[in-house]
Amino acid sequence: MHNRFRILFAALAASSVLAVVACGRTSDATSPLTPAAPMSSQTATGRAAALLPHAISGGAIAEIRYDPNGLVASPNDAWAIVPGTLFVRFAPELGAASSGAGAGARFSMPYPQAENAAILAAHAPVLAVSYANGTTLRFPAPGSFDPVRHRVTVEVPAALLQRATGATLALAKDRGKVADQPTGPRYWDGKAWKESGTIQSGKKTLVLIHGIFSSVESSFPAYRFFTGCPQKIADAGGFDQVLGFDYDWFEPPDKEGALFADFLKEVVAKKPSSLTVEAHSYGTLVTLAALPKLGPDAKIANAVTLGGPLPLRGTPLANPGNHWRMGMILGLLAWHFDTPPSFVDHAFDSGMVASLATNSDALKNILTNFKAMSNRPPVVQAAGTKWICLVGTVSHCAYSEETFKKVLIEGSGVELPWDGVVETLAAGSTDIPDAVATPFPLSHIDLQCAGDVIKWVAKQLK
Repeated sequence: MHNRFRILFAALAASSVLAVVACGRTSDATSPLTPAAPMSSQTATGRAAALLPHAISGGAIAEIRYDPNGLVASPNDAWAIVPGTLFVRFAPELGAASSGAGAGARFSMPYPQAENAAILAAHAPVLAVSYANGTTLRFPAPGSFDPVRHRVTVEVPAALLQRATGATLALAKDRGKVADQPTGPRYWDGKAWKESGTIQSGKKTLVLIHGIFSSVESSFPAYRFFTGCPQKIADAGGFDQVLGFDYDWFEPPDKEGALFADFLKEVVAKKPSSLTVEAHSYGTLVTLAALPKLGPDAKIANAVTLGGPLPLRGTPLANPGNHWRMGMILGLLAWHFDTPPSFVDHAFDSGMVASLATNSDALKNILTNFKAMSNRPPVVQAAGTKWICLVGTVSHCAYSEETFKKVLIEGSGVELPWDGVVETLAAGSTDIPDAVATPFPLSHIDLQCAGDVIKWVAKQLK
């Protein structure tokens, strides 16, 4: 099974000499293990904690303790922490990373055999790092799983360990059985989204489609600043009918595009006076995959894309060498939107993440088919330029602007500005023929319902 949490940092070399190692076996004892002098990688095989060479300056010693019954707080209501926690203390605090350093530390611990299936279905290490200034930062960590020995090994970027005084490592699984989100059409009645309704004939029609970690109901919410977001869009564009479509965002775009196309064919069959499709994020790729499947007789007035990882740029975070970065940011989004970890794991296994890679075959096919349309609609693109706050609060994004940019962007091929998920140059892709594109000082999740975006899009509609 291909998974971002199983891909180790490229900076790790088998011949590396460990700078600092905690000695002793990884045991079930809850008392701290006695620190020891640095060892070579050969003598440190299987140890529970290690600082990698040249990643962190200073002569810190790592003291470790594994508690098989230890529990830490769950990051959200959809993730459940499995019993068993590794506690690490650095004495003194860790120094600054060397220039260009990649991975900074390796942590390894056992996990309960009884939880093997749930753990492997989620692949979700949870790491918390404490710093000398008294703050603690939690994030989903890349790592590898050994289902035979029931062990997890996690690699931590040096940028996240500067001035660290300690860390905890735990594992998560889905909390209970995940309820299936029903997919298919949604109907806006002026005040709320409904799962049942009718498609009216002869109406100026708008179809909305969501992106990852969302649905039409959450991406274009019924209540936003006292007036429903869909109704604001409808009023600005003069639409008489608003419809939506929910799909499985963790599946490849062509697969979900085929389902979306089937729904759009139903709308087209009702002969609307005009039909506009407006998509957010990953929904833009689903839309571009769907439109060529409608046939030459289907007339789409406009295709609106908001923050889309559009062809052929996609997102460099999905390129093979960046899967640990992609896993981290998808994990943070899962925390932000209360999504179970298995959904992220499935996005990798299904090929959805691979489809987002720069110049991927999936993107090439989408663009080729879209360009070949004899009735290709005009495209209106809106791009964001501000970082999304995924860690912390609206008033204080814990390390989002500084540390996470270093971890997620430096060396990844991502070009600034970006909206925290998608690069601005991708969302305003020049690969789309004759598209009109404008950036906005907004984050990825603010593009759909922002008044300035709604007004600008309405002015561009044909």
